[in-house]
Amino acid sequence: MSEKPPLTDDQVHAKLGEAWNLLARESGSSEFGNNVLATARKVLFTLQAALVKRSDDAKAQDDA
Repeated sequence: MSEKPPLTDDQVHAKLGEAWNLLARESGSSEFGNNVLATARKVLFTLQAALVKRSDDAKAQDDA
């Protein structure tokens, strides 16, 4: 069986979005669970934003 190739930045962004979507409408049965889910959504969103910024910065550097 062959190894999977590494994910591109676009694929990583999509996977983070998929993970966010999985948690988007979920709620915990406790306040702690709700807080963990809310934090996970914020972290996933922040990771996506960081990836986009990094990509934009790299493109700007290439254009310079």
